[in-house]
Amino acid sequence: MNEPRSQFLNGAVMLACVAALLYGVLAVLRPFLPAILWATIIVVATWPMMLRAQRWFGGRRGLAVAAMSTGLFAVIVAPVALLLGTLITRLPALRDLAARMLAGPWPGPPDWLARLPYGSHLVASWQQATERTPDYWAETVKPYLSKAIFWLGQHLGTLGGITVDFLLTLVLVVVFYQHGEALANLIQKLARRVGGARATESAVLAAQAMRAIAAGVVLTALIESILSGLGLWVAGIPEAGILTSVIFLLCVMQLGTLPVLIPAALWLVSQHQLGWGIALTIWAVLMSVGDGVLRSWLIQRGARLSFMLILGGVIGGLLAFGAAGIFIGPVLLAVAQRILERWADEA
Repeated sequence: MNEPRSQFLNGAVMLACVAALLYGVLAVLRPFLPAILWATIIVVATWPMMLRAQRWFGGRRGLAVAAMSTGLFAVIVAPVALLLGTLITRLPALRDLAARMLAGPWPGPPDWLARLPYGSHLVASWQQATERTPDYWAETVKPYLSKAIFWLGQHLGTLGGITVDFLLTLVLVVVFYQHGEALANLIQKLARRVGGARATESAVLAAQAMRAIAAGVVLTALIESILSGLGLWVAGIPEAGILTSVIFLLCVMQLGTLPVLIPAALWLVSQHQLGWGIALTIWAVLMSVGDGVLRSWLIQRGARLSFMLILGGVIGGLLAFGAAGIFIGPVLLAVAQRILERWADEA
């Protein structure tokens, strides 16, 4: 009777010690967790490219790591820093442009609009909008702008914090590249120790899903930003290059092209270029539809995941974990789905 009680107490004490140790480790690593997470995502997504670069350099891991780190800095950090610097230097000009857009005058509704279904209601709403004063529009936009700034502040933090996270992420990327095989073997051993073959399979699935999601998100953002920038340039929108960079960041954050293309189309309408405004609106709708189709196809092609799982994982992960949730959400759902399927088959 005493021996089982003693074993129970020993197990409880051991469990409490392990829990305290894990809590302490997480408390120490908490400031570095975002950088660790992003470095893991980047390394897992680009690991085949690093191995290819290593073969190009004759098997020299150091040269391959240096080339990959330089490329990542050029692709990730440099454009973001350039965009932020350009926005800061041109902030007065952007403020004046917004003031001119609010000041109007806005054109009246075209004649053909009244002949459409519910056209009279649209005409009345359009006329009512053109009669509003700039102060009214400023007060209308101000709450939404404040919420957007607050959201960006919560998810992005200060400029200094972003710079530190970027630099720390690059340092960890170099370390993970250098010791990638050892870290992968350690993760597989831990997974096998915890859950056997099922956990090992889940770890491999998580890596495949993360790589496919990264390829789908980044490639889709790149293609969408290039096509959207081309549409802005053809339509004659000023500062098309800056807006293209903004579109790329918005596509990576899964916000799409509409937050830039629709205001640009409205600006064309305000400049009495109704044809170009309608054309850019149609182009924006096509870009929005193509964004979801292309991203889902690329992710399904790389990881063979269902469309609804990808969509729910991306949206839910973004709302729950911020920008990193774009990758975390689908990976968690994919691993959970695979575990449930294996468990159901075994039953």
